[in-house]
Amino acid sequence: MSHVSPASRPTIACAAGGTGGHLFPAEALARELQRRGHGVVIYTERRGAAYTQALSGLDHVVLPARSLEGGLSGKLAAGLTILRATAQARADMRRRDVRLLVGFGGYPSFAPALAAKSRGLPLLLHEQGARLSMANRKLLRFADGVATSFPGTAGLHGFDAARIVDTGNPVRQAILDARGDYPALASNAPLRVLIVGGSQSARVFGEFVPPALLQLPESIRHRLQVSLQMKGEGVASVETALQAGGIDATVRPFFDDMGARLRDAHLVITRAGATTAADLLTVGRPAILVPIPQGGSRDEQRRNAETLAAAGVGWCLPEPELTPAHLSALLADAFSSPTVLPDAARAAAALGRPQAASTLADLVQSTLARHA
Repeated sequence: MSHVSPASRPTIACAAGGTGGHLFPAEALARELQRRGHGVVIYTERRGAAYTQALSGLDHVVLPARSLEGGLSGKLAAGLTILRATAQARADMRRRDVRLLVGFGGYPSFAPALAAKSRGLPLLLHEQGARLSMANRKLLRFADGVATSFPGTAGLHGFDAARIVDTGNPVRQAILDARGDYPALASNAPLRVLIVGGSQSARVFGEFVPPALLQLPESIRHRLQVSLQMKGEGVASVETALQAGGIDATVRPFFDDMGARLRDAHLVITRAGATTAADLLTVGRPAILVPIPQGGSRDEQRRNAETLAAAGVGWCLPEPELTPAHLSALLADAFSSPTVLPDAARAAAALGRPQAASTLADLVQSTLARHA
């Protein structure tokens, strides 16, 4: 836990799950509120606390957290964990004189939201996906307002439409700095492809994408400049195989210049998480979106991918259809056309919401004023 920061305006709390998809939008809002003179604190769990760069200079509190999934014993243990985290969050809110909480989803956001409501504080929920997440659905009855990232977000039926604001999904400063014109697609000029999907995609993307690239015609392969984020075994062998096929390839476990690589990319192959979608739209880059198979009510990535594909931003390619032959054919068609990728880039940029953090901060301040 870090120190309490003095500020001239009321202190605002953000609660976020331990993934970057939850934490990065919370960070973006917190920094915007800081610029406006508010004290801020982020409540998260141990996984979220590992994003040290995102939390640098921001007060944050690590709370115990446990998913409600599992049998009866698991649910009982989760319930006790939530009670303990709620008590800790409530005490911290009292000490900081927190005046409002913004929940960004993920089960670790549940306890801080309960703590805020037990203290009579207004609660705003921010939904990053095209459908309300499980945590936000559970908290909806307590919410004073909901901010959405997609128009027509599913799962809000019955909630007062006047209290729903389409703010967009706040993105990190590095992504905002990467905004710019789509790179020119001149004949014989490089074709830059960024392939990134996080730890859950290392095996899948490493297995299917390189063979698809190697199946492309030689005239395309020799123009490719590929950045592939891949973890685990085989990184060196994949890079060697691509280079042997005439492809200028860089394969790394992590890129610390993601904003620059996204800015320079003609096409991105990636998962379909909400933060990934916001990054693509903010910078205005077309994408082949491969949603993580989830199924049932938790099929958030598929919904995100289908929403963006329907808007012309790119292609939704379900994982069962991610074969080298299918992907290679899709890539060949896209690279052979002078208009397909630029048109998709324009569609992405048209949906981008670079002012999302500012718009959400405006909503925070207006909600504060109503509850003053």
